[in-house]
Amino acid sequence: MSAGDVAGGLAERVRTAAASATPLAIAGRGTRRALGHDPTGEALSTLEHAGVINHEPTELVLSARAGTPVATLVETLSAANQMLPFEPPDQGGTLGGVVACALSGPRRPYAGAVRDFVLGTRVIDGRGRILSFGGEVMKNVAGYDVSRVQVGAFGTLGVLLDVSMKVLPMPELEITLRHELAPDAADSSDELVALARRPLPLSAALVIGRERYVRLGGSAVAVEAAARALGGERVTESDAPWRGVRERTHPFFAGDRPLWRLAVPDHAAPIALAGDWLLDWGGAQRWLRSEAPASEVFAAAAAAGGHATRYRGTSASGDPKSVDGPLFQPLDGPIRRLQSRLRDSFDPHRVLNRGRFHPELDER
Repeated sequence: MSAGDVAGGLAERVRTAAASATPLAIAGRGTRRALGHDPTGEALSTLEHAGVINHEPTELVLSARAGTPVATLVETLSAANQMLPFEPPDQGGTLGGVVACALSGPRRPYAGAVRDFVLGTRVIDGRGRILSFGGEVMKNVAGYDVSRVQVGAFGTLGVLLDVSMKVLPMPELEITLRHELAPDAADSSDELVALARRPLPLSAALVIGRERYVRLGGSAVAVEAAARALGGERVTESDAPWRGVRERTHPFFAGDRPLWRLAVPDHAAPIALAGDWLLDWGGAQRWLRSEAPASEVFAAAAAAGGHATRYRGTSASGDPKSVDGPLFQPLDGPIRRLQSRLRDSFDPHRVLNRGRFHPELDER
């Protein structure tokens, strides 16, 4: 079956669902189910809509279908000595899942987030129409940047079909340094902020316990000079610390304690919540294992100028556990009204991923 036939079949499913207000649960490989609630409705799989559409190494542009595995994109770009700049987690997932959930890795504060590199999308809206937005060049436009609105919408604004992205060359050299923080050292987030203010070719920085890891990337001359200035132990397997956090395979993420992700300004003061912390993104992404009530976590994140998201644990069978209460920072005021209007525009019948992301917006 051709890609056009697959896309047409998906659009027909959505049109039929919209006519009867029957919800559809968009699914790829299911690797992102721990993030967000389980949507209601019939499964709508995008896995057959897969493959790289176009890769122009000289133009630093790649276009692919939403069902394409992340590993395939990485392999394609690696052959041209290029990379996805936002360093998304793989976890066996697809491009559609990365974009829909706005998943960026450790390189995010130094290179940019997913939405910074999305040039265009083709989607099926909640009426079953196939719509195209953007293109394959960077340009500024007035009004909503609809392609980037799809990033982080968890499929509630459309079924992603194709995505065009800007890519970047791999650095000439990349190394990781480890530093042991003294027990009486300043707050670890302050350490990371001070590091970011220095003229260093940083590509990642995190703190786990009393260990700080710094990744340097760029020209060999600049990286080696920065490494001498920083000192510390050079990590033999340079990608290991970042892969452990990016893919959530580090021991910090194991166990049944509730897992929270707080996105805050990197200079935010320490957040007064009891639990174990891991600081990524130079201090702007703070992972927390804590039994603190959800209301306290959301309030603390808001007070720090950010927001919090709870990840669901998994049962013995590997399925994500249900969690009472909201998983995403509650919306209110202008933000809630804007989000609701966007839903009205793209999916007036709320047939796409109903219940998955901010269920309070599922009512018109």
